[in-house]
Amino acid sequence: MASLRLAGTIALACLAGACLDSRPPAELDGLWSAGPAACAADIGVRFMADEVALKYAPDQAQVLLDDPDYDLERRGERLRVRISYRLPGSGGAHAPGARGIMVLERDSDGWLRVERHRLEDTRTGAARVRLQDDPIARAFRLRQCGPRAWIEGLRGTT
Repeated sequence: MASLRLAGTIALACLAGACLDSRPPAELDGLWSAGPAACAADIGVRFMADEVALKYAPDQAQVLLDDPDYDLERRGERLRVRISYRLPGSGGAHAPGARGIMVLERDSDGWLRVERHRLEDTRTGAARVRLQDDPIARAFRLRQCGPRAWIEGLRGTT
């Protein structure tokens, strides 16, 4: 009987969307970098369904955020996306109940910035927020690579 209840609970969760892949919004497609040289070298951050990774060589990448869930809060010029991701535990395993929550906002100038970031333990309800010098905030100050991405504000470019 207990297994029947568990199967029903899983089926309801899937119907509610919990079993679907959390794909990043189309606005986060492509390579995002901190400057034109990094874009030219094809170095930067990519937002994908199963991870957010830093690409630093043609065939090498480092996972920055594992198992992200994307929640698009606002579309348009001032895009806002909340990303919930799994935190690593000891020995490469994932810490049960440990999640990070990061809110990214793309301003009208095209730069992506961390608006909020916190770490939480869903088992205990504990949360941690860094008030200054958050390495995530520095790592995610990015601009999308592409044609004319780095020439805004220069005279005679229109």
